[in-house]
Amino acid sequence: MEKKTVSVVMCTYNGERFLREQMDSILAQTYPIHEIIISDDCSTDGTIDILREYAAKHTFIKIHQNARNKGCNQNFHDTFKFVSKETDYIAISDQDDIWFPEKVEKLVQSIEKKKGYDLCFSDIISSPTCSHQQTKDYLPLPFTAESLFFRDNIPGHAMLIKRTFIENLKPWDGMTFYYDWWLAMNAALTDSIIKCEEPLSWHRVHPASVITTVGKKLSQYKPHSPIAPYVYGTYNFFKLRNTESFKCFYNNIHEQTSSTRHPVLHKITELFYSRNPLNLLQLCFTCMKHRKQIYPLPHKDKGLIFMIRGFFSPFICTYYNIQFYNTVTEQDL
Repeated sequence: MEKKTVSVVMCTYNGERFLREQMDSILAQTYPIHEIIISDDCSTDGTIDILREYAAKHTFIKIHQNARNKGCNQNFHDTFKFVSKETDYIAISDQDDIWFPEKVEKLVQSIEKKKGYDLCFSDIISSPTCSHQQTKDYLPLPFTAESLFFRDNIPGHAMLIKRTFIENLKPWDGMTFYYDWWLAMNAALTDSIIKCEEPLSWHRVHPASVITTVGKKLSQYKPHSPIAPYVYGTYNFFKLRNTESFKCFYNNIHEQTSSTRHPVLHKITELFYSRNPLNLLQLCFTCMKHRKQIYPLPHKDKGLIFMIRGFFSPFICTYYNIQFYNTVTEQDL
């Protein structure tokens, strides 16, 4: 059988501290890499020099330098366009992780098990130090659109994706939600996600990582108290549902669902934009009724508190997901 081609897509910004380790781990893969496409987002440290050093030794490494800072999401959006048409799958890479040698090989094996899968992801080890005792299980089975509806549970750096799947997605240029949430949600809507049930990389947790820094920056805008998700989440919901990114994300879900295909999500997104207070109440009751699909966590599916959280889930999740609808570029940090 013909071997599938894999391209690696990486976006960098001031990543000189750990970049060599990430690059070396990609080059050490047991599966052949067709090309490594890297877009640098106006780094001010030695990142570009390191990348040029690697590109001089390996001709399949291709570097693009942005003329302006785009931020992580837009940078990935644009970098996907540089991938060769000869590529079958795209593996997404951070700039500061370490891939285990068989990562790409095992992801390809998993996604090729059965025709029809567009996205495969693995568990990771997420910690300041690498230990196989710290495996992160990102998403409990099944990998449904319902369980991804309110939260981004599958990280891009753990993904392997069909190139044609990304090319055929609805345009999302300029949107501010996380790119990996968009990829996962669209794959889930067609039931085309499969998981490799073992950790295949070390996701390095450190103070300068993008996700850590963005989280710290945005946390100052989120008051912390037991009632904050209910009060401020409600405010955020009414404010954010009018933004272009929110509309793009959830209108896309509504268009791809129906009364027979993902009916719960179709109903919820239909109620999202109603100005009728009774429909808003119906939205909350619908989320409460189907809370086990939206929150597939067996150990938390009982009790009054879980019912209340289900009822207020549109507001609670908007409170925690406000970063998906705000433009935060690396230079803002």
